[in-house]
Amino acid sequence: MRWLVTLCLLAGVASADPDTHRKVVVLEYRAGSAALQGIAGRIVSTLGKQTSLTVLGPDQTRAIYGEHLDQVIVKCAGEADCIARIGQKVGAAEVILVGVSELGDVILTMQRIAVADRSVQARVADSLASGAPPSDAQLGQYLSKILPPTDFLRFGVIAIDASESGANVTVNKESRGLTPIQPLKLPAPARYDIHVEKRGFLPFDTSIALPADGEVKLPVRLQRPGGRGAWYTRWYVVAAASIIVVGAAGGIFAYESQTTPDTASVGGTIHHP
Repeated sequence: MRWLVTLCLLAGVASADPDTHRKVVVLEYRAGSAALQGIAGRIVSTLGKQTSLTVLGPDQTRAIYGEHLDQVIVKCAGEADCIARIGQKVGAAEVILVGVSELGDVILTMQRIAVADRSVQARVADSLASGAPPSDAQLGQYLSKILPPTDFLRFGVIAIDASESGANVTVNKESRGLTPIQPLKLPAPARYDIHVEKRGFLPFDTSIALPADGEVKLPVRLQRPGGRGAWYTRWYVVAAASIIVVGAAGGIFAYESQTTPDTASVGGTIHHP
């Protein structure tokens, strides 16, 4: 029989949302079971895709803590106080302890342990049929039950540098104010349509794929109708310029735009070298 149990311990949890970039360690404890090999690595991968947390898996933690990490985890036997000491030594704010055991079915448990007060903040347990590992969607569901909802909100920043002040900026048809405008913090990853216009100038339009935890610096050079524009606004100059964007994993994104004096729009794409 398959069952799912979730227990959230609210006592001792701070009222403020925790830092969404805090360091979290994922450790694995096995009670004589060889099932679900690689489950900790899959959880690390899921956290990397769905949150902005700084996540260390067992191998990374072992490199910092020492080769005797596995023996220490066994001696801890799942006790929160003992496991929290491991997290403290590697500078983590929390430890997610993944437990695997067997009672006919495979029992998978996850505990979120706060390092500061060495307490279990939440736990989830599920019974899985032998040979039926959880899907990626199931892992995401488990994690959503033990981590705060704010951990799953990711953002990016679009910084618009306009050549003219007083131009209206619209993002996905929603007005965001007049230039000069503060960098826009927006949910990411997502695609955004940018429209900038000012009376007496040709409108500027582009579409940007905003990476999570990344920043796109967007130059907007408005031109008057019929004019040739300054040398730096000509298409062969602008097209050659690349704006560097650093994403969550340190990846580099280049934004390229093209514009001509006799057209009313500018097309842009995010390229992943």
